[in-house]
Amino acid sequence: MNDTTEPENMQEWPSHYSGDDIQGIAEIQQWLAARMYTKTALARLARVSLPALSQILSGTYPASPAKLLGNIRSAMAHADDQTSTTYDAVETSVFRLAHLACDMARRYRNFAVLTGYVGTGKTFGVKKYAEKHPNTYVVEANPCMTPQSLIRLLARQVAGVEKGSIADKFEQIVGSVRNTDSLIIIDEAETLTAHQLHTIRRIRDTANIGIVLAGTEHLSGLIRPAHGQFDQIRSRVGFWPETVKGITAADAAALTQSAFGAEDVPEEVIARLFAYCKGSARMLVEGLIAALREFRKDRALDARLVDAVARQALCLQSLA
Repeated sequence: MNDTTEPENMQEWPSHYSGDDIQGIAEIQQWLAARMYTKTALARLARVSLPALSQILSGTYPASPAKLLGNIRSAMAHADDQTSTTYDAVETSVFRLAHLACDMARRYRNFAVLTGYVGTGKTFGVKKYAEKHPNTYVVEANPCMTPQSLIRLLARQVAGVEKGSIADKFEQIVGSVRNTDSLIIIDEAETLTAHQLHTIRRIRDTANIGIVLAGTEHLSGLIRPAHGQFDQIRSRVGFWPETVKGITAADAAALTQSAFGAEDVPEEVIARLFAYCKGSARMLVEGLIAALREFRKDRALDARLVDAVARQALCLQSLA
């Protein structure tokens, strides 16, 4: 049975539901009906529990539903904007952590450090942040980068400067962003050397702006030791959460549901995919889900199909 909810015209709403809340509920009900989404599918996308969503829509949620309604509306907007990559349709916990790191560095004009295992989605998160926030500059570090090439790259991105000495370019960078809400994000930051990190620190100190260092778990090993060669960076870090080791089961459910649109994905399929991906959003989205969509044909979406695709298309070892 389809569990979509039809709009209720004459319902009496509790006093802790605002006019905006009631309007939002009407929009959700219309969206569910128009796109033939179930409440289960929408709850997964929004990372809201199904009982909470049902209570909100029925007017029995015991507190103000405003915050959860915001999450639900955001999930609906992402689903409507979905493109060829299923990452675009959901905000995972890693995505939100990346945005929080950027917001903290920008607000307090200091360093934020974001570390995570390969494939967890931290790069995706910071790049999406940069797309939506003006005056945000992303630099992808690499082992061949020198302090001079870093300054040249930033001079082009930040100040639009191509000519001049390295010292002139440094001054142009600082002059362009000094005391503004600008943010510089250094991705793959674990590849930086002591001289490059010193250059970045000097830009932050003289320009008074925020810097985000994003990288693998090895980045923490560079900066964490007290009184080490990177202690001047360490003392300026205002936000440094624990290293992200993998996406959560809720993240996997949201990403999977996003990939299959209005189709109600069985729980056994989500659990199987999460077990195979071992916490990697990249393996889940670009490997498992992509292969499943390619080779499914007209077969039922079930655990047996997931096992077959994982084994035959990706050479993954069968789950015990």
